[in-house]
Amino acid sequence: MDAAPATAVEAATHRLREEIVAGALPPEARLRLRDLAARTGYGATPLREALSRLAAEGFVVFEGQKGFSVPPVTRAHLLDITRSRQFVEPEALRLAMEAGGAAWEDEIVASLSLLKREVERRTPEESWLDVYEAKHHRFHRALIAACPLVSLRAFCDDLYMQTTRYRRLMKSVTPDWQRMAAAHQALADLVLARDAAAQQALRDHIGTTASRVLAMFGDADPP
Repeated sequence: MDAAPATAVEAATHRLREEIVAGALPPEARLRLRDLAARTGYGATPLREALSRLAAEGFVVFEGQKGFSVPPVTRAHLLDITRSRQFVEPEALRLAMEAGGAAWEDEIVASLSLLKREVERRTPEESWLDVYEAKHHRFHRALIAACPLVSLRAFCDDLYMQTTRYRRLMKSVTPDWQRMAAAHQALADLVLARDAAAQQALRDHIGTTASRVLAMFGDADPP
């Protein structure tokens, strides 16, 4: 679970990232400080720093005299982040399986249980989807939490959030919830068994998620 942001800059960064990922700030929307201050209650200084941080992470675009804006959604960008995830996340998982101990295993089991329970209580409200996404994110973080390379984990997390933005914007959350729960259980079982097949399973899982979104771009080829 995320710790509470320690500063106004961190809180503003978290708030804006969440709104961009959820689509509350839509693609290509201009991010003007005055509007954001009225929307969030944060001052211009922390908001400016938050936007600079988000630009470095790829969640915001900065263009000279035009200022900051939300990135567009494109097939090329989705393929980029998907293939990048398929390249780096299985490696982070391999390192986690080598280094992980009992606490790592316990968090995988706990986060999976919370995810499955959330699926069982699903509702059509957007607020439920926000809670589900938080539980889903916790599970994927748990898988690689024992990876000793902090920068690699952070990069994986940024790519995960970029993928989530596409899923949310394209309304591509799976309609087959039971199959989704089973897929996460199977992935967790391989990881907890330290089975090398877990790497390919994770790679396939990432590709399956992206394929649903790519289909909405008219692309039938899996990543």
